[in-house]
Amino acid sequence: MAGVDLTTVKELLGHKSLTMTLRYAHLAPSHKARAVEILDNALSINLSANYTKTIQSGMVRGVGS
Repeated sequence: MAGVDLTTVKELLGHKSLTMTLRYAHLAPSHKARAVEILDNALSINLSANYTKTIQSGMVRGVGS
């Protein structure tokens, strides 16, 4: 895929539907692993930021009491 989204590939190939593009799109295992890594990092960052905000606002039981 080389970083190109499937919608763009669909348009470039002239497919009428994304379903047709998906029929021929075969992701390499390394591409899937990289996607999982990106999503995992994003989730970790988001959870960490939310936890920090919770602590700063004193919403954690026992904090600020």
